[in-house]
Amino acid sequence: MYAFILLAIPCLLLFFLRSPLAKGSYWLAFSLGFFPALAWCIIDEFFVFSAYRAVPALGRTYAHILIKDIVLPAVLLCGPYFLISRRKPSDRAFALLVVLAAFYMAYLPYGVISGEERFSFFCALVKPVLICSHVILLAMCCTGLCRSVAAKRKPLAVLFALGMIVFPALPPLAESLWFLAYPASAWIGIGAVMLAAAVLLPIFICETGSKTLDKSI
Repeated sequence: MYAFILLAIPCLLLFFLRSPLAKGSYWLAFSLGFFPALAWCIIDEFFVFSAYRAVPALGRTYAHILIKDIVLPAVLLCGPYFLISRRKPSDRAFALLVVLAAFYMAYLPYGVISGEERFSFFCALVKPVLICSHVILLAMCCTGLCRSVAAKRKPLAVLFALGMIVFPALPPLAESLWFLAYPASAWIGIGAVMLAAAVLLPIFICETGSKTLDKSI
């Protein structure tokens, strides 16, 4: 039951570290993601005694999940890494995948296994797919944005910037719809869209990057 939750993100990380997009060592990126997540899980388990009480309101539930699971990790972890790293911008952007994957490697299994709905289909399968897709898409959109800005291709830069806003907003929406018992087709559909985009966008980045992306985007 928990095998997919535990192995999905490590396998994702290993796959991308062996891809043409990876360059050099990513120990700093991994450390900035994994150890804060581990520390938070320990603090939450042993020192936080008031759990969030969800309410049957889509807006409030969505905002809580969006901020806690998506926005805070991206801002507090990816922001500092992007500022302190000495890699060129497109390489820093790809390294955000390592930062986020390392964070969710600890945070996602803890959040699912410690939750009341840990045996549900959504938590066991759909949520890991959503988080993995989010990690891929945010990093790939950021990579594409850096490359398109460097090559002064404004239309593509705008599209990648929109992707960095839209894609991270979808997993919390799917989880909110699931939690509030909306039709399964709604949150499964969001998961399918995220998964398809997470498969196609890296292919686009790799193919065009090896030929024309760095020069013509």
